[in-house]
Amino acid sequence: MVKSEATKDMPHLELIGIQENLNDADYTEIERFRESFDPDDMGFFGGREGI
Repeated sequence: MVKSEATKDMPHLELIGIQENLNDADYTEIERFRESFDPDDMGFFGGREGI
């Protein structure tokens, strides 16, 4: 799993909770969620390259 600086220390169960909330969200809510982040400030952390 690729994690950001904001989620690198987050417990696995909390990440699952966020994913479940997104699974229940409609397209408009997901768009709003995506637009709330600045990719340049996210600072990805992990062994994989970006998707």
